[in-house]
Amino acid sequence: MSDEEIISLLQQKEYSGLENLIDVYGYSIITTIRAILNQSIERNHLKDVENEVFYKIWTNAQRFDPTKSSLKTWLLTITKHCSIDKKREIVRTSRIQPVERLPEQAKTFNPFEKEHFLDLVSSLNPEDQLIFLKYYYYQESPEEIAQEFHLTKETIYARLSRGRKKIKQTIGGENT
Repeated sequence: MSDEEIISLLQQKEYSGLENLIDVYGYSIITTIRAILNQSIERNHLKDVENEVFYKIWTNAQRFDPTKSSLKTWLLTITKHCSIDKKREIVRTSRIQPVERLPEQAKTFNPFEKEHFLDLVSSLNPEDQLIFLKYYYYQESPEEIAQEFHLTKETIYARLSRGRKKIKQTIGGENT
């Protein structure tokens, strides 16, 4: 199906136009979203952005002007803008500083510097690693973490305590 046929069907609000658009350009759209939302914390939002992109295409099909750009360029521009907007929202709501804005670290060994911290946390089981990262690195509250993992706040505190003990053993601290 040609681009002209696809856009004509979309402008007439025919669902077959959206189906054909997804068949032809779906992979490019999803690849673009994944390239922009490339951090682990952002992966939960891929489907939301995908749905938002297809909704915007559906509702704005009348605005497409083939004299200004190709259909693919128009689609990927919408995709890029939706993805970047979501990325900004995630950074803003999760109180995470983008990597390019992090202050320079001191050159001395600090076990909680990013590289060393990740090495130390790797000795924990996968779920405890996530809890540690969310609490110490992303500075989420125990209540937020408990809600996300469907655990009690007390369980989160216990896992953090056990994890600290294990990490202390790893760096040669206490043996208890």
